[in-house]
Amino acid sequence: MVTSGPAQPLLHDTRELERAVAAPVHDDPAWRERVAVRLRGLRTAFDEHMRDTEGPYGHYAAVVDSAPRLAYNVDGLVREHAAVLDGLRTLQEQVEGDDPVAEEIRVWARLLVRQLFQHRQRGADLLLEAYQTDIGGSD
Repeated sequence: MVTSGPAQPLLHDTRELERAVAAPVHDDPAWRERVAVRLRGLRTAFDEHMRDTEGPYGHYAAVVDSAPRLAYNVDGLVREHAAVLDGLRTLQEQVEGDDPVAEEIRVWARLLVRQLFQHRQRGADLLLEAYQTDIGGSD
C-alpha cells in the first residue's frame, strides 16, 4: 500500500496555511484573505483525505483487513477526523468574523496545524505497524 499520494496534498496545504498565518499582518489588508484561501484549500485536502481513508474501500478498511488487531487504532483516527473538522470550522469562523483578531487566528491555526501533523504521524505509525515486515536474516 502506497500512502504518499493521498497524504501529500494534505501535508502541502497544511504547510501553506501555516505559512499564510505566519506572514506579517501589519498594514496588510489582504492577510486575512490569503489565510481564508489557504484554509479553503486545506479543507478540500482534508475532505479528500477522509474519502481516501474512511469507508469500506478506504485505506483504513484495508489496514483492518490486513491487521484486525488495529481496528481500535483505526477508530481513533476516524474520531480525530471529526475533531479536525471542528477545528477547521472554528478557524473559518474566526477568519470570516466581523472583527477578526490576527493573533487569535494564529492561535487557532497553530492548534489546527499541530493537530493535523499529529494525526498524520499517528496514521503513518498505524501503517508501519500494519505492514511492517521482518527483513532480518534467516535462521
